[in-house]
Amino acid sequence: MNVLGMDFGGTKVALRVETADGRADEARLRIARGEPAHSVLDRAFDCARELVGRHGGIGAIGVSTPGIVFEDRVELAPNVIGWSDLELGARLRDAFAVTALTIENDVKAAALAECREGRLRGVDIGLYVNLGTGIAISPVIGGAVLRGAHGAAGEVGYGIVGPLHERGRPVITLEEFAGGLGLDGRVAASSEVTATDTAELIAECADSDAAARMWAEAVDEIARHLITAALTVDPSRIAIGGGMTRAGGALLDPLSAALHRTLPYPPEVVLSDFGPDASLRGAVMLAREAQGAR
Repeated sequence: MNVLGMDFGGTKVALRVETADGRADEARLRIARGEPAHSVLDRAFDCARELVGRHGGIGAIGVSTPGIVFEDRVELAPNVIGWSDLELGARLRDAFAVTALTIENDVKAAALAECREGRLRGVDIGLYVNLGTGIAISPVIGGAVLRGAHGAAGEVGYGIVGPLHERGRPVITLEEFAGGLGLDGRVAASSEVTATDTAELIAECADSDAAARMWAEAVDEIARHLITAALTVDPSRIAIGGGMTRAGGALLDPLSAALHRTLPYPPEVVLSDFGPDASLRGAVMLAREAQGAR
């Protein structure tokens, strides 16, 4: 039977149907800033129905989503307004009349893809790192993705930048400081650079000391948290994915240098095999597993 993978992100939705004879078909939607969850879901469902209809139906669905996934809800998904209020599983079952359904955190779904078919395949202790709209990691231990007691293992985006307490100043998280949306906001608000988002900032780094400094500050903060994570599990390889990997060497080179400079046993740092599509590929794998378990 055919399967459907759906990857909900902070700024986009990606969908992929894989057919029983090995063909694949994809579609993508942009999420407008401030768009409410019910609108995102309605548009995604309409797009999915069109995609599925071209291939004669599906037998299972796998979904990757930001946040912490529970059976009847998704918590801590702030980038889409009202996402945590949705009964996502029930909505999916009603819309597509399937019982074979698995919903997983997007970074853990991406880590699954990497440890099954990507750069963490065969790695006993590894880390998958997502750097995009949000920031999170997923430890891979013995070929399995570590979920944690509440499904929240690796949520380093909640780590603190700067003092834990300082009178008159708000606590800033790593995701707010260096994640895609947070960095875009800081860039747009800066009077020192002409860039308006992360992509323009990276392009401006070669000609602007201020732009180079702002980018370096974000990468340094990511490196600090990644060093702590690496010290915790001692990985032999770190695979980095997510939208910020489009920066290429401007991201990977300083991260790798920081790890090699500070860790007693520095891991190999590589790009994810699936890049920004790792979560989507993981969602399809989850659908296949749900279909096989039915």
